[in-house]
Amino acid sequence: MSNFFCPVSYSRNFKKIFSIKKFPTFMGVVKKNKNYKLANLNWWINKDSGNIQIHPKLSLEKMYFKSHGAGTIGKVWSDHHKQFFNLIKPHLKGNVCEIGGGSNSILNKINNFSKINKFFSFDRNLNLKKKNKKIIKIKNYFNSDYFLNKHSSPIDLLIHSHLFEHMLDPGKFLRDVSLIISKNGKQIFTMPNMRPMIKKGYANAMNFEHPYYFDEKLVDTLLKKHNFKILKKIFFKDAHSIMYVTQKNNSLKDTKSTNLPKYFQYKTNLKLFQGMFNFWKKDVTKINKAIKNFEEVFIFGAHIFSQTTIFNGLNIKKLKGVLDNDPNKTNNFLYGTNLKIFKPNVLEKIENPCVILRAASYNDEIKKQLLIINKNVKII
Repeated sequence: MSNFFCPVSYSRNFKKIFSIKKFPTFMGVVKKNKNYKLANLNWWINKDSGNIQIHPKLSLEKMYFKSHGAGTIGKVWSDHHKQFFNLIKPHLKGNVCEIGGGSNSILNKINNFSKINKFFSFDRNLNLKKKNKKIIKIKNYFNSDYFLNKHSSPIDLLIHSHLFEHMLDPGKFLRDVSLIISKNGKQIFTMPNMRPMIKKGYANAMNFEHPYYFDEKLVDTLLKKHNFKILKKIFFKDAHSIMYVTQKNNSLKDTKSTNLPKYFQYKTNLKLFQGMFNFWKKDVTKINKAIKNFEEVFIFGAHIFSQTTIFNGLNIKKLKGVLDNDPNKTNNFLYGTNLKIFKPNVLEKIENPCVILRAASYNDEIKKQLLIINKNVKII
């Protein structure tokens, strides 16, 4: 229960609003379809603030025992990474630290290190081919003690992309990064734009890996609470990401002071999430009815989208397997299921295939791809 409190009000007054029983604890694929670990996926709302969280939260070891390749495939992600790098580029100077870059590290895009003193890169699954004496690779989770114990120079620019929403204690994370950032240093990051995602019923907004509902107001409040001034916000697509440029500002004290912006969104958030849960229920009923008359049915995406649809009651007896564009997932199994992963071109030789598509903001690009592969495909 230690990390089960509202990060703004500190209230522990929660009530459960929804649960999916025995849900997969890993949102990727594995080579063998056995020994799955499952846990109840519970949504709770704080009655004093309206903050919504997943609880109980899982350990990092359970959720990230291997990489699942999120954010690496497709035009939407490619455009996102390009725009984020362009936002960061003017600030690449002094000591730079990137947390959780992985295969999407901005190091892959940096060609000129002349203004950079040192570049620290934290990631457990780090596999960077780029070599430069200024790059310091740390194959571990971020820990501010790495800098504090070494008495190293402060960080002038801290970067993370789709990392903040994974924090089990967002307040502690912001306090830790504030400790190592130089006076007037910057924190630039991008994260899911959760409110429109929840409104559209996107399953990738909140789950075991994303245990907090971070609407824009909550993020803004937490940044100010932990000494970060927002210099710029950029919205990438209507329901995908918000990119923040922030600057450390020691005049903003980390306190429970009444001077901080208020966060009370109980009625608003409860209505929003009840709408999503009702949508999921109706949507699965609609899908089950629609696939009855098809023999060759697949679901797209070896990820959280498909797991959520399946564990909300999808008739998996009708499914032949899962389609996914990531070649590293082919011939593996979607975690928590007996469903094998296939490349989308498996549809080429099927006369009347049917594909369940619930891939959030990636639906349009995937739909175009599937229709090119087989113009007769029925997409539900």
